[in-house]
Amino acid sequence: MARKKSPTLLPDTSCLQLVRLEADEQSLIAIVETTSSGALCPLCHCRSESIHSRYTRVVADLPWAGWAVRLKLHARRFFCRNPECQGRIFTERLPNVVAPYARRTTRLCDLLTLIGFAMGGEAGNCLVERMGLEASPETRLAARSPAGRAPDTHASGVRGG
Repeated sequence: MARKKSPTLLPDTSCLQLVRLEADEQSLIAIVETTSSGALCPLCHCRSESIHSRYTRVVADLPWAGWAVRLKLHARRFFCRNPECQGRIFTERLPNVVAPYARRTTRLCDLLTLIGFAMGGEAGNCLVERMGLEASPETRLAARSPAGRAPDTHASGVRGG
């Protein structure tokens, strides 16, 4: 039997650390930064520790006690030191946290997709709003799910029957 993971505020504590928590009228903001010393180039897969620059990325995450949560992620760009590589500069990837260019964490996308498959329509939208989440009809994550399948329920922390 698989061991149950302990819930945490952060999506992946192996690569992120909490710097501080802030709050505004609508949400909690978790200021986080990556913990690794380097990253792999997505094109050539060579490791680099040569930081080019830093930037801040804001992504929505799972709610906490009815509060919407946003991660203010301090990420880095690196120089690729492989002279054969087409990419000179790349952004560190955090596949267990957020997809490139996404505005939601992977665990929030999984939850919204499960709700879409289970309830859909207005009932799903009502539940999402009561949980302190935001989603519009344009979200349509269930329609984008591979082969029209719901995500693995164990990955999202929901036990299947």
